[in-house]
Amino acid sequence: MNPQRSCRGLLAVLGVAALAACASPAAPRDNFYRLGAVPEVAALSAPVLPGVVEVNRLDVDGVLSERGLAYVEADGALSRYRYDLWSDAPATALQQDLAETLRRAGIARQVVTPDLRVPPDWMVRGRLFRFEALPDKGRVAIKLQLAVVSARDGSLLMLRSYEAEPSAAGTGPAAAVAALQQGTAALLSRFVSDLSQVSLPVSRP
Repeated sequence: MNPQRSCRGLLAVLGVAALAACASPAAPRDNFYRLGAVPEVAALSAPVLPGVVEVNRLDVDGVLSERGLAYVEADGALSRYRYDLWSDAPATALQQDLAETLRRAGIARQVVTPDLRVPPDWMVRGRLFRFEALPDKGRVAIKLQLAVVSARDGSLLMLRSYEAEPSAAGTGPAAAVAALQQGTAALLSRFVSDLSQVSLPVSRP
């Protein structure tokens, strides 16, 4: 075999491979979304809970613990978009938005998160069950449970579940994000309303 001809053939193959690589479409860029679900709430005339309230990160499992935007496939399986992500995992974003909502409402003298290491008088805990797009229905699904407990003795002051399936104004991840933002804000507003009507237990001597 002629070495020069073999070399030219190899160079030709490498050239074709290089051109093919250049012609391949670039991978889609990642899209990041902030939850930003703090509702407009009126400040209460007086704090409902005396002392300091600590808002904990919501418990969550599976796909919802990740940053990828989750959606329900046609067969009911829960999946996530590959290039559409939350800037923070939903449970963390909900914790921050819930804390800010309670601050704006004036639920307590101080509202903090555990990272500040401030001894609390009350703790808000919860679990996130659903936080996903429903493309086939043109909706999104949100379901969470929130509890307020005494940090002193662990007694339960309030336990509520909140659920909604608001419509998405369009198709695709961006429309689902907007619907999740609006739906979450509405549920947090309901939580503030419910908490503002709770009666504190009579302290025993």
